[in-house]
This record gives sequence, C-alpha cells and structure tokens, in this order.
Amino acid sequence: MSAARAVFLDRDGTIIEEAGYPDRLDRIVLYPFSVDAVRTLNAGGFAVVVVTNQSGIARGVVPEPFVGEAHRYIADRMAAGGARIDAFYHCPHHPEAIDPALRGPCDCRKPQPGLLRRAAAAAWILQQA
Repeated sequence: MSAARAVFLDRDGTIIEEAGYPDRLDRIVLYPFSVDAVRTLNAGGFAVVVVTNQSGIARGVVPEPFVGEAHRYIADRMAAGGARIDAFYHCPHHPEAIDPALRGPCDCRKPQPGLLRRAAAAAWILQQA
C-alpha cells in the first residue's frame, strides 16, 4: 500500500483574503491564485484538505452552520474553476469562548495537532477511494 499524498491548507489568509470574521458570503474572496494552485495540486495527485481555526464560532460572532455554508461556497467556486477541495475541517474552540463547552482546552485548535491528525487520517481514506 502506498502512502497517501495530501496537502493541508489554512483557509483565511491562504486561499481566501483575510476578512476578520467573515459572516456573509460576500465577504469571502478567493485570492486570484487560489483556484489555479488547488487545481495544480489536484493534477499532481494530492488530496487537498483545508484545516482552519474558526474562533468566531466560540466568540459568538459567526454561527457554526455558516462555516459549513462558507466552505460549500468556497468548494463551489473552486469547482467552477476546475479545482477540488477534498475536505474541510474546522476548530470552533477558543480560550475566551462565550459558550463554556467551546472554552476548554482542545487538541484541534492549531497549532495543536488534533485537527491535522483527523484530517490526515481522512485524507488517507480519500486516497484509497
């Protein structure tokens, strides 16, 4: 069995312009190079996985369902340009969360490795399909 090939990308400031806490789709702007870069990674046989801290959820600024909507929007924009993001993973936690359930220590908030480990395990599965 060969090793899976995957690339893990951050979202804000990497594939989309930094916009604070984007809470509307019109605030999500892909960089001009993002679609081409992801398409090139796809052509190279890499699974492309986005891993992102989303503390706006914990701070009560962005509802968690919107994060999923934003990721579908980004995936659709990529697909329109012939690029594919295989999966999105986000961490909703933050030490200053308004919801105590999102405040405690977690292993998924970058730079902790939990989110990357889960994404890496899934990327292996994606490569086997």
